[in-house]
Amino acid sequence: MSVGSRKGALVFGLILIAIGLVFFLPNWYPNQSSWQLAARYWPVLLILIGARKLYGYATWQQEQAADETARRRHRQPSLMAGLLWTAFGIMFLLRNFGIGPDLWAMARRYWPILLILVGLGKVIDYLRQKEGVSLKVGEVFSLLFVLIIGLAISQIPGSAVKDMLSSSINIGGTDVFLGTTHEYTQEFTYPLTSETPVRIENSNGQVSVSPGSDNEIRVHLRKSVFEDDEARARQIADEIKVEGGQEGQAKALTFVLKTNRDGLSSRNYHFKTDMDVFVPKRVQLELRNSFGGVNVSGLDGKINVQSSTGSSQQGTLEVHDCSGSFVVSNEYIEARLTSLTGNLSVTARGRVTVQGVKGDVDVHNEYSPVEISDIDGKVTVSDDEGSVNMKNVSKSVAIDARGSNVTVNNLQDSVRIISSHRRVYVSDVAADVQLTSSYGSVTLKKIKGNVDITSDTDRLSLEDIGGYLKAAAQESSLHVNNAGGPVIINTSMKDVIVNNFNKGCTVTNDNGDVTLSTDSLSKDQIGVKSRNGDITMFLPPGAAFQLDATAHNGHITSEFAGLDKTTEMGDMATIKGRLKTGGPKIVLESENKDIYVRCRENDQAGTKGR
Repeated sequence: MSVGSRKGALVFGLILIAIGLVFFLPNWYPNQSSWQLAARYWPVLLILIGARKLYGYATWQQEQAADETARRRHRQPSLMAGLLWTAFGIMFLLRNFGIGPDLWAMARRYWPILLILVGLGKVIDYLRQKEGVSLKVGEVFSLLFVLIIGLAISQIPGSAVKDMLSSSINIGGTDVFLGTTHEYTQEFTYPLTSETPVRIENSNGQVSVSPGSDNEIRVHLRKSVFEDDEARARQIADEIKVEGGQEGQAKALTFVLKTNRDGLSSRNYHFKTDMDVFVPKRVQLELRNSFGGVNVSGLDGKINVQSSTGSSQQGTLEVHDCSGSFVVSNEYIEARLTSLTGNLSVTARGRVTVQGVKGDVDVHNEYSPVEISDIDGKVTVSDDEGSVNMKNVSKSVAIDARGSNVTVNNLQDSVRIISSHRRVYVSDVAADVQLTSSYGSVTLKKIKGNVDITSDTDRLSLEDIGGYLKAAAQESSLHVNNAGGPVIINTSMKDVIVNNFNKGCTVTNDNGDVTLSTDSLSKDQIGVKSRNGDITMFLPPGAAFQLDATAHNGHITSEFAGLDKTTEMGDMATIKGRLKTGGPKIVLESENKDIYVRCRENDQAGTKGR
């Protein structure tokens, strides 16, 4: 097999592995489809192609040096091609994570630079190589493809792509247009009663809505025209209007307020429109904005806000100091929802901050952080591949956060969490905790209620549990300090340590050690069953208890006088007896490992297995 064939096989194999992983990962992330993963990570293929070309360029001389004929037959790979593939892959991947400038807006204005770069690459190849420089048929078709796509994205009118590309480029939160920007303002007023619902529509600009007169809508329109010629800019500004009027049937009339951008879409104007709208304080409002921020404040009523943008830097969606009910949808834009009275529902694909809400909160998000605090109501959160931070919630909480870090503090009611592959930290919960986790790290502290855990391949650390603790786990380690209620643990492959349990404790473990320690003994039974793992039991001096210890293919060691003689029969060792009257029955059973019954006065708790 030739070097080229071997490399081709390697690249093909890597692509197959990547595709297989895309379709396999939903087994770990049930809420996320293979197509969602492909849509997010497809630029990795561009990066791999670029890396392959860069590797070929770097190693071409060594591979061809031994064979002059092959060197003449195979041209050196293009350095420029490798750099372009890699650069585009990285930029598109970062863009999918909301990082960097708006690539489509840049492509509309600067796509001819691709032709310039390809031309420079050919010139460099000509200067570096005395022979073997040519223009392949495939390269000609690639150039034609770039030319057609570039012309198309520059000229297609009346589309959503057109709307996005006709605005200025936002870099670092600032609108940038490589030319002259002219600003104009205009006022519009329309009569309105507070009983009439209002719908506001805008694109490529900011919208703010706040209370004004009870019998009218007033609009302050700011027009930013991107045009070098001032006379033409004035002409364009004069054509930009706000249209307002009622739509719908007689019993369901809605007052619709919007710019006439759609009517101007065929004229290749470049502008944005910012609107300050003043409506009656008590109003039913629907607001739709794209490629710009939103600010709604001081209103009472049913509020529905939808906002999307091509860049997370083109503004924020803010709703604050309002009462009523709220439905918010945001894509690629940060949502800040504060000081609200009423139930709130959020569907997002961007950062969400919710603070100071008197009502129930429901948030569905992906790939972005969610921060929630000071909520007087129930909270439900779903967030994939992001993070959830929550504190100060008065009622029950439910969190589904696969692939997301979760931090929860100071909850006055119960919490239910589903998590995987990330860290979970929960503290100061006044009621029960129910957790389902896999492949993560979990810390629970200061839980006054009961704790129920279903775990797969986790590291579990639990401290100050007021109620019972039940853990059904596989291949998960557990370290428990201070459990007020009964402890029931079932796991495998990892160690279990339980310190200071006030009531009964039952642990079953396969292929892992178990260490129990307590300062005092209640009358509740203690039982440990371990296969292929040591059992170590630390008991207080002078304790009263009944011991029933059995080791198959192992030994038993006891530091308590009167329970220090082992009876052996074949491969089985036993110690059975009682110290004093009262106290619990302790049943210890191991297979293929040893049992140690130690006095806390002679050794410190938890030494074994740490």
